Amino acid sequence: VFLSLQLFGTIVWILVASTQIPLPLLQGWVMFVAVTAWFLSIVFLSVFLLGYANRIAVNWNQADFIYHGATFVFYFGAFLLQAATTSLHYLPRKFNSTSSETILSGREYNISIAASV
Repeated sequence: VFLSLQLFGTIVWILVASTQIPLPLLQGWVMFVAVTAWFLSIVFLSVFLLGYANRIAVNWNQADFIYHGATFVFYFGAFLLQAATTSLHYLPRKFNSTSSETILSGREYNISIAASV
């Protein structure tokens, strides 16, 4: 489970980091969640691989449940914010301009969809 979290967390991290950020506050939260979950899953994986789980008196089933519950809540919030940013694709970049430049280009729109999923 932890290796799949590493893989998908890294993919989200890369996809969000590769987009131009029209709304930095929204996508900053998405990046924070991806990096934090990635780092914490590395810590959990290291604790189990190095054998510290046997030395630390913690209910690991409960800790795992709490970790994955909190990660789900944060990733769901990040998904909503990333999807909200993606849905603004057709809005003009500058409201007072006559140019038809949109907030996200076609490539950025596709990357943003992939990051949302």
